[in-house]
Amino acid sequence: MAHVLIVDDDDDIRFTVRAMLEDLGEHTVAEAADGPSALALLRATAERYIVLLDLLMPNMDGLEVLREVAKDERLVKRHAYILVTVSRQAESKELAQSLAFAVPIVPKPFSLDVLLDTVAQANARLATDPT
Repeated sequence: MAHVLIVDDDDDIRFTVRAMLEDLGEHTVAEAADGPSALALLRATAERYIVLLDLLMPNMDGLEVLREVAKDERLVKRHAYILVTVSRQAESKELAQSLAFAVPIVPKPFSLDVLLDTVAQANARLATDPT
């Protein structure tokens, strides 16, 4: 069973993605409405999370969250991160090169199959990495 953390400032998106993942019966889902809340949860948990991270959020955007994560090797290795965004900026090579570690990007509006496949790939990586 995968543990998924949905980080998005939009309540409706968090609700919809949570319902979809929980309906499959293969995921335990947590939510955070912003970057600081997500980082606090990730730092405090013993679980390994697949983090669905929105790029555009107030307080701390997804890129800022990933830059904070990059400062803590434990957070980089313990969890898997997926950037979910409507921003065309996220598709640029400059963004990918600015991150200290590989992060898949799922564009909004996302296809359910693409999101589920990306989550499954992240879960497989976590399952094979003994960290």
